Amino acid sequence: KMRKLLAPFAALVFLVATAVFAGTAAPDKATIDDCVAKKAAVEFPHKAHVDGGIACATCHHNQPDLKAGMEAQTCGSCHTAQEKAETPKCSEMSTTKNPFHLACVKCHKEELAKKADTKAPTKCDQCHPKA
Repeated sequence: KMRKLLAPFAALVFLVATAVFAGTAAPDKATIDDCVAKKAAVEFPHKAHVDGGIACATCHHNQPDLKAGMEAQTCGSCHTAQEKAETPKCSEMSTTKNPFHLACVKCHKEELAKKADTKAPTKCDQCHPKA
């Protein structure tokens, strides 16, 4: 009789565990506001990037094994108080020093070069709407 109860119990435990981990799915949108200084926060279309096939580690480069369902570190967790002097600071406004400008804008320009009608923003106000 105990064996008959064990299988349904194990299935229930599995379903609950799956639901708990699935509840931490990647967000549809994310607000990047770790380093807001002079410009407005960026509303990042996370789902569009995931659906576009961009690997988690492309942006979350300090978490190479990151997958949906795992907790991701924010950009600001490394780019506001750097452990290494060479880590780009997100407080930098320059397109050659800010980590978002270095990675995001570079990638967007590469995508525009491949496909001119892509919606990848490359200008300040396209990501940072005026308040």
